[in-house]
Amino acid sequence: MNVEKQTPITKQNPPIWLKILVIFMIGVGIFFRFAHLGQKAIWYDEAFTSLAISGHTVAEVRQEVFNERVIPVAALDKYQHLNPDRGVNDTVHYLITSDPQHPPLYYAMVRLWTQVFGDSPDGVRSLSAVISLLIFPSVYWLCLELFESPIVGWVAIPLMAVSPLQIFFAQEARQYGLWMVTILVCSAALLRTLRRETFWNWAIYAFALAVGLYTHLFTALVAMAHGIYVASQQHFRFNKTFANYLLGTTVGLFIFLPWVFVLVVHLSTAQQLTSHLSLLKLDNPFDLIAILLTQINRIFFDINFSSYNPWIHKSFWENSHIYYNVISGIFSEILILCILYFLYKKRLNRFSWFLIFLGAVPSICLLLPDLIGGGIRSINFRYQIPLYLSIQIALAYILGVYIFSENNWQQKIWQCLMVGFLLAGLVSDVMFFKADSWWLQGSNQYFIATAKYINKFESSLLVSSDSTANIGVLLNLSHFLKPKINLVTIQSDYLSLLPQEVSNIFLLDYDITNGPNLVARFKEDKTYSLRLIDPLSGLWQIEKLQKHKKF
Repeated sequence: MNVEKQTPITKQNPPIWLKILVIFMIGVGIFFRFAHLGQKAIWYDEAFTSLAISGHTVAEVRQEVFNERVIPVAALDKYQHLNPDRGVNDTVHYLITSDPQHPPLYYAMVRLWTQVFGDSPDGVRSLSAVISLLIFPSVYWLCLELFESPIVGWVAIPLMAVSPLQIFFAQEARQYGLWMVTILVCSAALLRTLRRETFWNWAIYAFALAVGLYTHLFTALVAMAHGIYVASQQHFRFNKTFANYLLGTTVGLFIFLPWVFVLVVHLSTAQQLTSHLSLLKLDNPFDLIAILLTQINRIFFDINFSSYNPWIHKSFWENSHIYYNVISGIFSEILILCILYFLYKKRLNRFSWFLIFLGAVPSICLLLPDLIGGGIRSINFRYQIPLYLSIQIALAYILGVYIFSENNWQQKIWQCLMVGFLLAGLVSDVMFFKADSWWLQGSNQYFIATAKYINKFESSLLVSSDSTANIGVLLNLSHFLKPKINLVTIQSDYLSLLPQEVSNIFLLDYDITNGPNLVARFKEDKTYSLRLIDPLSGLWQIEKLQKHKKF
């Protein structure tokens, strides 16, 4: 059946069965967003969220704790909980001095939130769960503006309700759930403004853009995609609409200007914290594409692949734990080709170009530097959120067209496909519900195993350096290590004395940059030997320690 004849079907009101399905899926989605919020172990990034909430800076932690004194691991607790003497201003100060690449909106919100609901893992994460509920009205509004179709919005909502992409970020104490909402709202506001240009509509878009920028810096890439779309719709001519767009965008950027100054002043800190994204490289650049394809599949079906098997191809640097699944990659490739073919049959109209630009522009801006100069920016799952949202919305449109096809057998096939996507999401959600950690949490499962191993020993001492990466790991481990464990941190460029009365001494060095590391220093000193315990977490045991010797 000709697609053009099917399109008006999507503009009719949704049938009762679809409304019932949507209400049921929203209920299921709400359950998986709030269930077991405190069950997942705190991981590396969330430990820094807790540090931001405490109002302390990395410099303060390094000065007060990581100063070559032996301390109990419990001394780190104050940097993972609310401090009544510090407030939102201190949280913002932490971001300015210690983490400037993360704008302050989410962290200010979570600081205020935890004052009411507590700083336990479920208390901190509950803000993300509540924010994730805004996905439903946001995607519905965008579908109305983009397709002028309530049907597409009703189809998109259940897909978003059970998508493992949305469920994970709803239970993570980070800003990415809020970023998804701002992308959808900012995009819908732009389309509404282009449809009806008024002063207040442009003001709403400018404000929405500023909110997005204060949530995540990569909103600038979304704004770039918006600009290319507006220019293409105006046939790349400078007219009143394009001038208004430039003015609205300029206002949004002007509101964000204070944090631009912060980023410029503390650029070296931001570059140091993100250097691993450019320093770490794949052996084969084409593996980037394979990993990207595997991750696209995960927005619909994700059962936490994290170990090697014959269907999974390992790729990355030595001792890596990042994989891509061959079957998942093939499925994702077929899905993208089908979406592009469908959009091509629509003769690349207004909504086709919007979805293509929204997904492709940010993704290409991340991928090209990796292909040209090396790096892993493009395979950071969180950075590709604009691409994933555009794919989800495009799929919702295709399903919305074909599940109401006048051809009965075609209608049944597409209804079965929609059920298949929903079941895939539900299976993924059940797996996530039962899991203690998820593949997106990096090496957290290995750190948990590391903590359990160290906890088995009496009179244990954990040695590490005061690099920012290791500080994050130790803050993370402090949630799992027993209070009896002691900690000492030393400089990476020289070796100091260790207490001799400790029987079990472990070394943890997770700093993956090219700077000096403690493992290399230990290996240079032949007085002592290192025994590797866990290559994935970087845990070593120091053996043959001689009294009064330096190492």
